[in-house]
Amino acid sequence: MLKSLPTWIFPKRLALARDNLKGHVALAQMERLHDSLCDVQGDAHIDWSFAMDDKQRPTISGSVHAQLPMLCQRCLQPMLWPVDKRVALVILTHEPTENEELPAGYEANTLINTPNSLITLIEDELILALPIVAIHSICPSNEYQLQETLAEDLTFQNNPFYVLSKLKNN
Repeated sequence: MLKSLPTWIFPKRLALARDNLKGHVALAQMERLHDSLCDVQGDAHIDWSFAMDDKQRPTISGSVHAQLPMLCQRCLQPMLWPVDKRVALVILTHEPTENEELPAGYEANTLINTPNSLITLIEDELILALPIVAIHSICPSNEYQLQETLAEDLTFQNNPFYVLSKLKNN
């Protein structure tokens, strides 16, 4: 295991050595991710293990953790979106064919050129973990938002069959 994460990796070499990469990368280094974030402060933490599968292809398994600063699309206030993503990749050096078998639970990732940017691989995983729309479960600045329990009670009582349900119970 390395003390600091390298910028460039050779997946096949790491897999043959059955190496592990554990550490963090600053979100500021991930330029494609910047448009989705409201701030680039923070880190992404990885814990990846490299190995070879039964067909002698490099695999990456592990996890990516991050707190992504995003804007809530309901109240437009900053929020932290937690990412805790499991990573399971088979590294291919060619485009996958239809009948190419992958280990169960793994996705194919085609990397033709070596060395490969570790930051780009981590950034790809974070982009895949982004929500379609980031919203708070309850917006802190929305004073007009109904509490969930009150909203459920009101929808039940506004039902036109509410009176009939009371008669049925009697």
